Amino acid sequence: MSSARKNFRADQFANRVIERNGKMGRDACAMLASAINAVDPYECVKNQIQINASFLRVGTEEIYLNTIDRIILLGFGKASVPMAKAVVDLLEDKLIFAEVITKDPQYQHDDGYKDLLHVHLGGHPVPTQASIIKTREMIKRLPELTRRDHVLVLVSGGGSALFTNPLNGIHLDDLQQMTQVLLNCGANIQEINTLRKHLDQVKGGGLARILQPAKVHSLIMSDVIGDHLDMIASGPTIPDQSTFADALSIVAKYDLENKIPSSIHKVLKMGNNGEIPETLKAKEIPTRRLFHTLVATNFDAARAANQKAKTLGYDSQIASYQLTGLTDDVAHLLEGVIQTERQQKKPVDHPLCLILGGEPTVRVKGAGLGGRNQDLVLRMVERIAGIPDLLLISLATDGEDGPTDAAGAAADGNVLLEGVETYGMKIDEFIQKNDAYHYYENIGGLIKIGATGTNVNDLILILMDKRSYL
Repeated sequence: MSSARKNFRADQFANRVIERNGKMGRDACAMLASAINAVDPYECVKNQIQINASFLRVGTEEIYLNTIDRIILLGFGKASVPMAKAVVDLLEDKLIFAEVITKDPQYQHDDGYKDLLHVHLGGHPVPTQASIIKTREMIKRLPELTRRDHVLVLVSGGGSALFTNPLNGIHLDDLQQMTQVLLNCGANIQEINTLRKHLDQVKGGGLARILQPAKVHSLIMSDVIGDHLDMIASGPTIPDQSTFADALSIVAKYDLENKIPSSIHKVLKMGNNGEIPETLKAKEIPTRRLFHTLVATNFDAARAANQKAKTLGYDSQIASYQLTGLTDDVAHLLEGVIQTERQQKKPVDHPLCLILGGEPTVRVKGAGLGGRNQDLVLRMVERIAGIPDLLLISLATDGEDGPTDAAGAAADGNVLLEGVETYGMKIDEFIQKNDAYHYYENIGGLIKIGATGTNVNDLILILMDKRSYL
């Protein structure tokens, strides 16, 4: 059996800021490598499937092979190729169809894997024409399905943009404009996906409808806070609790009536008036025909980092794995956590490691370059200035932080002074321009690991040693 596993090394996460922190920096890199390797999509899927001469087990569901005529594989998202390769390796002679849509061109070389897997490229985070074309082609190529067919659907982050088939009246440029407006206004992924689900034929359970009467089992990697299955990739195989009224309330919340295309507003109003069918609701499809297995989450990554930290001698704990909010609000929270810890009147026998997971959002006002992790760390620079033996890192587990080639950034107590004295940089100007990337490019604080092939939100590490305390 071949392996599609990517094993990340600690040194791949290093940069100048991290390296000058000596052992603490090396330890942080080891924790990050452990976290990413723990949510390797190939292994996570492989661990959920068993097959022998009599039955196929997917998650906790056991199916006797004599009840199955055909097994079909569909996938979409940033992790869909390694996820699919695990299924192909395990079920090679049982599959009659295997197609996925992903983002990174690096996966094009996997097209034709074992003469079974077809890999298509779409656009992300804003959908492209390729996303729509490949989605429609994939659905059109599906054989006519029966109750004795079993469809495995591989879902991972990025699937909302990569797997899309807009409702009639909605054009690609409408979706692109709406997505960009939502990203810029600070809407969270739940809000963004609520709108997406009500503008698309495959989201909000739409794919599950298309695949009937076959049995459908989804294997899902979560990139959504709280692991709400109906929000991951906009829930193509999950009954949807949200409504057209909810979508309209989000438009109103961010005052977007005049910022999103009129065609989108028209469709949402038609849906709210009952002129367009709602998304898939519970009990519309019998429960014994829809199954879902969560294969990897942010908590899995945070737990692996925590275990590694403890083996390295840290007093380590997971402070949260559902961190969300605007980056400035999250920075304020982290500052409070750090100052509270610094003021503890206790013996410091071991260095401290605090691990947080989640996904903050950025309200974009400037024309600079960066992503949510870089923006968060930039907003922490003044807050941790002058504190010795403190290292803070924020990282996107998919290796892609916003529209950049960086996964995130690192800061310590020396960054602010270095920025002023060595580079003449005024940090407020970079914050206002949303230009964290170029600030950290000068400082040497960017973390560049390339696309990881996985995607389970972000990780924040705060490491403190004895001199950090007051």
